[in-house]
Amino acid sequence: MARRNLPPLNALLAFDAAARYGNFTRAAAELGVAQPAVTRHVANLEDWLGVRLFERTGNSVWLSRHGAEVSQLATTVFDRLELELGRTVAEGRAEIVIGASFGMTHLWLMPQITSLRGAAYGASINFLTSEHYRDFDNQRVNLSIRFGSGDWPGWRADLLFAETTYVIASPDFLARHRGIDPDNLAGTLEPDWLLEHGDPGGYGWMTWPRWYDRQNRVPPQQLTRADVTNYPTLLDMVRCGEGVALGFAGLNDGLIASGGAVRIGPPLSRPELGYYLLSEPDGRRSRTAEDLRRYLVDTVQK
Repeated sequence: MARRNLPPLNALLAFDAAARYGNFTRAAAELGVAQPAVTRHVANLEDWLGVRLFERTGNSVWLSRHGAEVSQLATTVFDRLELELGRTVAEGRAEIVIGASFGMTHLWLMPQITSLRGAAYGASINFLTSEHYRDFDNQRVNLSIRFGSGDWPGWRADLLFAETTYVIASPDFLARHRGIDPDNLAGTLEPDWLLEHGDPGGYGWMTWPRWYDRQNRVPPQQLTRADVTNYPTLLDMVRCGEGVALGFAGLNDGLIASGGAVRIGPPLSRPELGYYLLSEPDGRRSRTAEDLRRYLVDTVQK
């Protein structure tokens, strides 16, 4: 049997941590190694792949297009590996599995992981990250977060937050482009400024073409920056002044609160759509899953 053609596992683990934090020092702290070791591992992985995984501007780093693709793949693989091995090693121990997209997991769930564990009374919490909601339709997943209208037969669907979209940019970008008119964004935004995440799953996410349609304007024929399908990476690019993007209330609140980006112009709401927490019907849901469901719903209602 031929040997697997894979990069060193330590390099992948170091890259995964650096990609999640967007910071090599914090990645080193998680892994219990010195920061230069993380830098070396990432460089070795870049050499092995033959592509650059991070872009750098001054003291800021963010994932390149190739880096975003590798990060999403690594996260999915490690999440699945951790989930299955954890089930084998700790069979019988209380466990809750939450299914969510890459962006939802890293922008909304992970920042409150300590509180989630507390709400689950010490149960092990694992994530199944995927951009395809069908991956959440299995018995291992207790709760999942999905975008849509709330119509999922056979599931209980609790609205976490309705879709509210803003145009966002960094203060530095706005200082360099003073011609942007908050009252006439569709008429003053240049097409090559638009960072687009698209709608790869076909779930109806707000995209720049849909945003322009809502403004009763013809969207640009070609979005030259329409290749940033990893939403956390897209926000990193906004923070570094690379362009403007569509920001979603609930997902980028942390970036706005930190001053890394500001909202421009009025919000665009589609109250018929939003992010829902799906769980099994009341009679089939475990007590721990119910406690966590109530905590997540209560969190967004406060």
